[in-house]
Amino acid sequence: MFRSATSRLSILAEGVTTFGMIALFALFIFGIMMRHVFGQPQTWVDEAVTLLATWLIFWAGAFVLKWSDYISFDVVFRLVPESGKRLMMIVGCLAFIAVICASIYAIIDYIMFMKIMTTDMMRLRLDYVYSIFAVFLIGITLRLAILTTRLIFGDWRAALKSLDATPEEIL
Repeated sequence: MFRSATSRLSILAEGVTTFGMIALFALFIFGIMMRHVFGQPQTWVDEAVTLLATWLIFWAGAFVLKWSDYISFDVVFRLVPESGKRLMMIVGCLAFIAVICASIYAIIDYIMFMKIMTTDMMRLRLDYVYSIFAVFLIGITLRLAILTTRLIFGDWRAALKSLDATPEEIL
């Protein structure tokens, strides 16, 4: 049940990202055509492309990327035995969860404060623009909590394996 729900949510997140990338590409081509073919640059397009790209990066980072897709500096991590890796990951996940939880109130408060300002061209409120960062932090925190739960109570060897990019994934 839990796996089917997360699988459906994953497909939804990938669909949103795919649709966003198509929209981003279409806007980008529209902007180029208006500027270079018709000689009528649309300044709002540059802003829309920038905002959409920012939203897509944070959205994909929170909900689409696998743990092995992230850049990691794991020289020491690879040298320790599996039980040490498990402990390092549990401590690391809990530390990140604690830092995010300690700062999320201030971050959301600042994002809500930004409603007094708007973007230059499209006049979008900045609290709407920056709200994706709070969504990103909440998404990452939930994913870290799930990973920590798997490492403590579940099949921790499979959880550790899911963190590692195999050579086939890299190629």
